[in-house]
Amino acid sequence: MMLGYILSFCLAVILIAVSMLSIQLAALAWVRIFRTAPKVVMAQLCDAALPHVLVQLPVCNEGYLALRVAAAACALDWPRDRLTIQLLDDGTEDNHAALAAGLVGLAPEGINLQLLRRGDRKGFKAGNLAFGLAHCDAPYVAIFDADFVPAPDFLRRTVPALVADNGLAFVQARWGHNNRNLNWLTRVQGLLLDSHFAVEQEARVRAGLPMSFNGTAGVWNRVAIENGGGWTGDTLTEDLDLSMRCVLKGWRAAMLPDLVVPGELPPTAAAWRAQQARWTKGHAQCARKLLPMVWNSTLPFWKKTAMTLQMCQFAFYTLAFTSAAISLFMMSVGLPPYPAVAILGLIVTFLGLSCSVGYLWLGQRVLGQEHETKLYRALVLAVVFPSGLILANTRATFEAFFSTRMDFHRTLRAGEIHSGGWRGAPELLAGAFVAALVLADSAKAINIGNDGAAWSALFFVFAVSGLVSIGAMGASGRAEPVRQRITPGE
Repeated sequence: MMLGYILSFCLAVILIAVSMLSIQLAALAWVRIFRTAPKVVMAQLCDAALPHVLVQLPVCNEGYLALRVAAAACALDWPRDRLTIQLLDDGTEDNHAALAAGLVGLAPEGINLQLLRRGDRKGFKAGNLAFGLAHCDAPYVAIFDADFVPAPDFLRRTVPALVADNGLAFVQARWGHNNRNLNWLTRVQGLLLDSHFAVEQEARVRAGLPMSFNGTAGVWNRVAIENGGGWTGDTLTEDLDLSMRCVLKGWRAAMLPDLVVPGELPPTAAAWRAQQARWTKGHAQCARKLLPMVWNSTLPFWKKTAMTLQMCQFAFYTLAFTSAAISLFMMSVGLPPYPAVAILGLIVTFLGLSCSVGYLWLGQRVLGQEHETKLYRALVLAVVFPSGLILANTRATFEAFFSTRMDFHRTLRAGEIHSGGWRGAPELLAGAFVAALVLADSAKAINIGNDGAAWSALFFVFAVSGLVSIGAMGASGRAEPVRQRITPGE
């Protein structure tokens, strides 16, 4: 039947595309294991030779976290006459007044701590950072989000690298996680982010591949910011956007894996879902904006391919959603996939699971955390939970390509309540629907003696588990905020 042939062909193409993302993880893991890290040269500077540094702290109604990061910035070990700290407040007037009151007496004598407010949120975080740059001419710019707490020696361990190598656009530190053991969701996020920094980012540096700034816990060369076109607010991931534009201009980046800046992880499913949707939409917006520039550039083919794969990682969710939709439709109308496509599906599923678990485990191995308690349960959940984001992230991708709407909802902090209408219903309904359809198809296949077709249910195990898990966490969200005190270095 022609329809069955067309759908099977489409399914095969999607499965091959998904396998490319899995192969990318395997390749990055291979590089991380077998290639040595390039040495980051540090300039030997006496205090008199240390340059002027601007520390930018973009905040928006962050409460005590804004005061905490301001206090940490004031404690940075750097000559006071060459340190400018900007607390860039995009919050409401009431919260701004409370923040100003809280800053009284916070900064030690001699520290140049400025509280700046532009009065509108045009360009979101990118606009806020650009606004701050217009008020200071320092040649190096450190950036910390409100939930991060840099150690006093942070600038001493980062700025000399930029001074020694004027080809570096920025230096990135690794994120730590103060509230990693708060619940299973934060444990999973810790695993995912550990692997991103310890495997992916480190492998990109070792292979000479482009590396993206992570939005916080890093220091920029101001010349690179200006040469790359500056901070722009036309995407929701201003860090990836500027990083890739700098790559097109020939700039490089450095990773300092031994320098850890602790921060917070979203403590609830609502907060994590919103964060991941924003990141997914931002990556898609960057792909739409930058890929034509990349492929029209004079960069070598391998670097263009690497940048394309890096910016298109968001495509996994849309590909998974489309693959599931095609498979479910074929089930509902009684169209079995061609045997070769079914075999390809099994191979791609095994490849994806093995590469994902191996990538996550390697992240813990290189950090010396492979013997942590509850690791193996967290590894399983680290495959399950992201599957529950398929609806939100697919929607975010479509919005990036087919809508001009720009909503920047910053990640909820500890003690904040999700004020939107989402309470897990879409994920729960989708999970129940998919489970019912797949079980019915499997029972039908067994009744007619087609035992092989029953194995198609394996494709949806993780999708259903993830949807139900995220939906259940959303539905069971607390009516009252979870109060949590976090101290630097905890």
